[in-house]
Amino acid sequence: MHKKTTNPTSISGHITALMRIALPLAFSQLSEMSMGVTDTILLGSLGVTEVAIGGLAGTFFFTTMVTCQALLGGGGVLLSHGRGAEDYGHKAYAGKDVVTAIIFLGLLIFVPCALLLWFVEPLFTWLGEPHDVVVQGSQFIHILLISLLPYMTVIGAVRVILPALGAEALLLWMMPAMAICNGLANATLIYGWFGIPAFGLFGSATATTLTAWILSIAMLALCKREPRIRSVMHVGALDWSIVKELLQLGVPMMFGAAAEILMFQITSLRAGELGTHSSAAHQVVINIGALMFMVSLAIGQATNVRVAYWRGAGKLNQSRRATIWGTIIVLIWGACASSLLLIWPDKILSLYFSHHPADPETAQLVVLLLKIAGIYQIGDGLQTVFNGALRGYGDTIWPMILAVLSYGLVGLALGGWLAFQQHWGVEGLWVGMALALGVTSLGFGARLLIIMRSYKRTQIA
Repeated sequence: MHKKTTNPTSISGHITALMRIALPLAFSQLSEMSMGVTDTILLGSLGVTEVAIGGLAGTFFFTTMVTCQALLGGGGVLLSHGRGAEDYGHKAYAGKDVVTAIIFLGLLIFVPCALLLWFVEPLFTWLGEPHDVVVQGSQFIHILLISLLPYMTVIGAVRVILPALGAEALLLWMMPAMAICNGLANATLIYGWFGIPAFGLFGSATATTLTAWILSIAMLALCKREPRIRSVMHVGALDWSIVKELLQLGVPMMFGAAAEILMFQITSLRAGELGTHSSAAHQVVINIGALMFMVSLAIGQATNVRVAYWRGAGKLNQSRRATIWGTIIVLIWGACASSLLLIWPDKILSLYFSHHPADPETAQLVVLLLKIAGIYQIGDGLQTVFNGALRGYGDTIWPMILAVLSYGLVGLALGGWLAFQQHWGVEGLWVGMALALGVTSLGFGARLLIIMRSYKRTQIA
């Protein structure tokens, strides 16, 4: 008896393919994000100051690293496109040549990223951060800097390669285990368990660094066990034509990601200027918002993979259908996330300050910011899926331009004006971010309609 298979071009086929990619990615990314949540909760038991310093320093490190990692994103587009082309009898780049170019770009971007993170102390000073944040935050980042190489050349590359080749489920083998490992390591080094001295704030940075190295080794070991991944995980001669194409895709993706990430990063620094209460509240809510965003990001990545796959296969009508169903799925998730943040902000607050209750001013700010975060969940999800689809179509220049304008003019300029000139405080910063995400989703949506109509006219012609 033959096993019944789903038609990949049917509605159920598109939904199944998207969910098959998105669910493992979401679970693995949530597991990874839970590491940051765990770190924040553990530091919260030490006090509001430790939450503010650890949160700001950790956020600065990881957002800088993720911005640079975005340069590798073009590799996922080429690999997905090539997979679709091969499945439908078209010519494509050899997978191992693309992987070689991805690893080369990881090494290339490592150097400027490391330099920026090393000289963070004068940057914090120039930005007017409090003395404790400048000194202890810089030391925190210098410890994390030891983990930068595996993040850029192994973890970053593997995250691009696995979803593009349909092997994203491998992430499920390691991320939950790494989340548990990170939590135990943080608790051990922060509090001094098992006879190890208590390192407090800096124990968290040390534990996170150790976890990154363990994760990179585990990723390589699992990839070597998977035949379809092992066949492309061989570094060979560098094909400069592939490097050029990756840069054409990846550089705009990096600057577009930088615009969004810098909006959040600069907002975090500005929240620090408003005082410890504002900074601590901001760090808690930005942590929760990032946790919610990981699911939207997974759906966006799945849409990216499927759009690029069908474009490589020469079936652009299926690329459009993948985009539509990715949009529907993220709308459902956005509505659920929004409801959670708007209905239960007090319960979420209690999770972060269970051992050391927050003072009334910080608690009030956390609840307020959670409600603002709840309002922008749908817009944030839509811009992520629209951007993923645009990348799948190979369109990265216009999304970069739209992102820079929206996040710069609305998120930073308007948000800063509301916070400081209109004296809205940290609430003004968050209103600016929420509006920027809404404007970006509208801009990306309009651009996506133009691209899809253009491809449709070309196909008809």
